[in-house]
Formats: sequence, C-alpha cells, structure tokens
Amino acid sequence: MRPHVLLVNLPHPERLQRRWVASYQAPNFLVPPTELMGLDALLRGRGVADVTLVDAIAEGLGTSGVVGLCGSHAPTLIVALAGFGSLAQDLDELASLKAAIPGAITAIFGHLPTTTPEPIGRHPGVDLVIRGEAEQTLLALCEALDAGRREWTGIPGLAWIEDGRLVLTTERPRIQDLDALPFPDHTRIALKHYGEPFLPGPIGAVTSARGCPYSCAFCVRAYGQEMAWRSASSLIEELRAQRRIGIRHVRFLDDTFTLDRKRVLALCVALQEADLRITWSCLTRLDRLDEELCRAMARAGCRRAYVGIESADEAQRDTMSKGLGPAAIPGGAAALRSAGIEVSGFFVVGEDAASVAEARRSADLAVSLGLDYVIATRLQVWPGTALWTDEAALDPSGLPTGRRVGAPGASGFAAERALYRRFYSHPRTLARHLGRSVRHPRTTARSAAALLTWAASSATRDFI
Repeated sequence: MRPHVLLVNLPHPERLQRRWVASYQAPNFLVPPTELMGLDALLRGRGVADVTLVDAIAEGLGTSGVVGLCGSHAPTLIVALAGFGSLAQDLDELASLKAAIPGAITAIFGHLPTTTPEPIGRHPGVDLVIRGEAEQTLLALCEALDAGRREWTGIPGLAWIEDGRLVLTTERPRIQDLDALPFPDHTRIALKHYGEPFLPGPIGAVTSARGCPYSCAFCVRAYGQEMAWRSASSLIEELRAQRRIGIRHVRFLDDTFTLDRKRVLALCVALQEADLRITWSCLTRLDRLDEELCRAMARAGCRRAYVGIESADEAQRDTMSKGLGPAAIPGGAAALRSAGIEVSGFFVVGEDAASVAEARRSADLAVSLGLDYVIATRLQVWPGTALWTDEAALDPSGLPTGRRVGAPGASGFAAERALYRRFYSHPRTLARHLGRSVRHPRTTARSAAALLTWAASSATRDFI
C-alpha cells in the first residue's frame, strides 16, 4: 500500500516561524512553511505517497487537532522541520504525535538535525534524522516504504540510533537543478493566516536560490556556501501561479537576494514584462545594492528589503565576520530609500553590561540611516557556525540551546528593549510611521500592542 505521509509544522504554544535557517516567535507576521510545502508538492507530483500537510502554527492546533486532520488513514511516516530555540519542545511534540499514531515512523529535518544528528536521534520521538536537503532522501524513503521495506542503510542522507550507536548513511550531494523541483503549492494552506505588517495580503513565499557565500560568524547558512540558482522563467511561472490564487505579495526567502546583480536586473525586467501586479520583499546585504539596482527592483514591485547591519560598532561587526564596511551601510540604505523601498534592519545584541549602551548606539545609527523598522536579536551560537565551540551550551540531553556559556541571559533582553525603545520612540521614526498608522490603523495598533506587551514583560525570548 502506498505510504501516507504527514508533513507537519509542529504545534507550539506561541506563534513560531520555523525555517531551515532560523526560528523565532513572530507575533506580527507569518510566512508560509515552504520547506514543507515543497516536499508536499514533490511527493504528490511523483505519486509515491498520499500526503497530509498541516501547519499547526497557522491553524492554532495541538496534537489532537493535527491527528484529526489525518482522517481515518493513519500516517505511515511523520515528517517535521526542527526549530532552533524550540528544538527540545519540537522533539517532545513529535513524540506526542508518535504516541498518538501507533506504528508511524517519525523523521525530522533542518539545520540542527543535519549538524547534530546524534542527540536528536536519541530522542524517543525520533526514528530517523534527515541530513541536508530533504527532497531526494524523502523520495527514496517513501519508495522504500511503498515497496514494503524498512531498511534504510542504502538511502543516503539519513541517520538513526541502532543498538545504542549512531548510524550515518553517506552524505547526499547538493541539488544543483532547482528548476527541476516542483513549486510549493499555496492552495494547500489557508492563505488567510499569513502576512507581513503594512504589506498587502494574502502573502506567498518563494526561494530563487539556495546558499550564501558569506562567512558571518553567527549565521546559519541555509544550504552552505555553494550557490544553486533558479531561472527567471521558472520564477515567473511560480509567481504567476501564486497570483492566480489571489496572492498579492511575495517574500523572497533567499539568504542574499541581490548577490548576483546581473541576475536580479534580468529578473526585474522579466517581472515587469510579466505584469503580475504583485509586490515583494527580500533579504539582502547593504554592500550588494546600488541606486540603479534598487530602482529596478522598485519598478519590478519590491516594497521592502531586510538587511543585516548587526551593530553600529565596526569592531563588533568585524568580530562577527560581517565583512560590511562603514561606507557600505549609508550607501546601501540611501539607495533603497531613494528608490522608495522600505528598509528593515537586523541588529544583534550581546548579553553583558556594555550591550545596552551598544544597542542604543545601534538605534541611533538606524535613525540616522532613515530605517523604517529594526529587528533585534540576542547573539546566539549554533552548530555549523564559526562561533560554535565544544564548550557551547547544551541542555542535559546534549541538545544545542543557542546560549553562550557564561552569558547572563537577562541582560540580552535588556539590550533589545533599549534598542526598540530608542528607535521607535524617536521623533523621526514616529514621523515616518505617521502616514502608515493612518493607512493601516489596525496593523499599527496590533503591532504596537505586541511590542509594548513584550517590552513590559519579563521576556524569555526575542521579539521579531
């Protein structure tokens, strides 16, 4: 019998955004879970499995709600994407699903399962760990189940615990032809749940490339430093499919969208010619922008760019191996502003006494650059990054926590509060947001309330 696969964005008590590269509580926005949606499209398109796709975060479901959506056909295989700070909870949720669906095999994928398969594989909720890109490994796994086999040694990209020891199959090479993968099917999710503040909805998401060649010390690169690209024609076809079902705005999920200037210019021309009437946002670097490129992006529908500045302190940026010189910061921000593209800046704050003062300097820099939004997060250390050491903090079961050894956690949130307060209470920022608050009163009230509630609480997590 053909296997039944449950692809699940696991339940969590808060509105959690999980992606390969990061996870974070996101009260103000939610992007479709495209990693899971891509696997869904692949398995259904190849006809190797019946598939149930559940976004428990968007739907607000617990374990029983997820099981209920599977219907009378119990899943053979449960596949989930692991978060970062939520990792221990995610594994417990997977164990709850395993207990609720007796006989189901559980598999988990993502950055942490790829880099630390042993402690994850030892969790009672996990049968298999998928390492690296999940597409071909999951296909092979479903083909084995379809043939009645439960022997995994011949399938590259897997790990599991057997007789108390970690078993690793051979590594699977990176996927080079991204155009050969099917598009994530946005009709498989309830679009009403997804959106970005002050941008038209419903929103979709698309990935135009995998990889990032930069070596930021804190950064979890989604697929390594080697780049794999999609063609403009493939992207236009996917965006056209999203527009047909009513999507009005798209988030490009690439690590560094403007890495290849010529490619982006060509894509912008193709977007204009296609006349999709769709807006979009992206993540990039300030030193990969110029006025001509930003104007082309704006004409093609770009409304917002997320850029990593990290700190006003050049020495701190050097410590993080950001590779972002002081001249590139105002130049890139000015190029975006001159094209009418909103700018949202990421800043990383520390967890010591000096961090609050540095956070205030970063807020002042953000004001001087004319940023529209700021996003502050604590400096964390994860396996696979340059900051990771053998002494990095683990929980009692050996799972990575992201915490820095010896760092007093409470002051990290104090630094974040300082940055948010100084930036969003500044007269220039308030004036910049005045027009938005008139055009979007509900979004303004909801976003402000969420931030103020977090700032007034004894926070135990970042606010994004």
